[in-house]
Amino acid sequence: MSKKLKWILIGVGVLLVLLIVLSKLGVFGKDEGKKATTEKVQKRTITEVVNASGKIYPEVEVKVSPEISGIITELNVQEGDTVKKGQVLARINADQYNIQRSQAAGGVAQSQAQVNASQAQVNNSQAALDALNAQKEQAQRNYDRLKQLFDEKVISRSELDVADASLRSAKANYNAALQGIKGGSANVQSARAGVQQSLATLQRANKDLSRTIIVAPSDGVVSLLNVKKGESVAGNSFNVGTEILRIADMQKIEIRVDVGENDIPKVKLGDSALVEVDAYSGRKFKGLVTQIASSNNGAAAQNVLSTTSSDVTQYKVYIRILPESYVDLLGKGSFPFRPGMSASADIQTKTHTNVLSVAINAVTTREKVDSTKANVKKNKDNSDMSAQQEVTLDDLDVVVFLLQKDGTVKKAKVKTDIQDINYIEITEGLKEGEEVITGPYELVSKTLKEKIK
Repeated sequence: MSKKLKWILIGVGVLLVLLIVLSKLGVFGKDEGKKATTEKVQKRTITEVVNASGKIYPEVEVKVSPEISGIITELNVQEGDTVKKGQVLARINADQYNIQRSQAAGGVAQSQAQVNASQAQVNNSQAALDALNAQKEQAQRNYDRLKQLFDEKVISRSELDVADASLRSAKANYNAALQGIKGGSANVQSARAGVQQSLATLQRANKDLSRTIIVAPSDGVVSLLNVKKGESVAGNSFNVGTEILRIADMQKIEIRVDVGENDIPKVKLGDSALVEVDAYSGRKFKGLVTQIASSNNGAAAQNVLSTTSSDVTQYKVYIRILPESYVDLLGKGSFPFRPGMSASADIQTKTHTNVLSVAINAVTTREKVDSTKANVKKNKDNSDMSAQQEVTLDDLDVVVFLLQKDGTVKKAKVKTDIQDINYIEITEGLKEGEEVITGPYELVSKTLKEKIK
């Protein structure tokens, strides 16, 4: 054998040994996708994030509905129009309401005329009462004079009886007139009540007439238009009528996302968020959590506080998009977002700074060594059968695999805390600068094994 061939064979042998060692270490195997790398344990800032998706809505959106029924005769806006508070949006046919107002005004006039007539009757009755009172007083004086003369036996009894009859008649006439005045005064009060009722009817008629003009209740943008000119709308002052349109305050925009019941305890009011809107791909906007649904009992309420789907309860979380993060997109009279746009948010629930961390795919679990669970039983045919045991979280250790300076691999038990999309905090079990093995899930979780010389 030549010297050159000898060295070639030695080289091939060394290469084969190296390949076998690497294979035993789990660095590669039959699957070419199982490639391992190493990474040092470093201090980083870890921000825990809850990701959720939803839709964009204005924080304040006012539904405009009529309080009367009728036909739309004038429609002055379209979807997307900017409106000011008090601006005339639409008009409802006012013909019947003008008629009702005229009738109500006529009723007021008629009621007032009744008051005047009743009061005049009372005034006339009062004049008659005054005259009867004078007659009564005169009859009283005449009777008193004749009574004295009768007592002095100057006149006869029959003359006194005539004076007494006159007095009685005068009193009866006076009392009858007095009762008539009381009845007339009651009529006046009744007529005045009729005036008040007629005035109330007129006031309602005026109010209904004014309601034929529909004005903007606030500044904003017409976000939804449900009617056309010539269509009939229904409404009254007691129930919500036909929704004509909606006015949104586009100065305050929010994204309403669904957060699962496992993540909702992490989210707090005031948490920051990064919002991505599908219409602005690659752009991230700053957000702030302003409202969190407290229960799933409000699913049927306005804005749908929470929903339940496929046995997973979702809670509504409201995130305001901060205007300073999209000021460059604002144009005169225009807004970058529209209600219903799809969006997602990364809610930053917790941040730990300057903490030890490793790549998430370096961390896995291994079953704890337990002699009772590793017990192997023999069946009747002397064949081996592993004991069937249910593995729980208490049966698992959280571990990483360390690459030692001598090339060996060591398993290290660790404790973890929060994580972001790439890294997870290590609170116990590692030191800064140690080298951990990372790789695909299949490699780290199942294939990789401790290898010590």
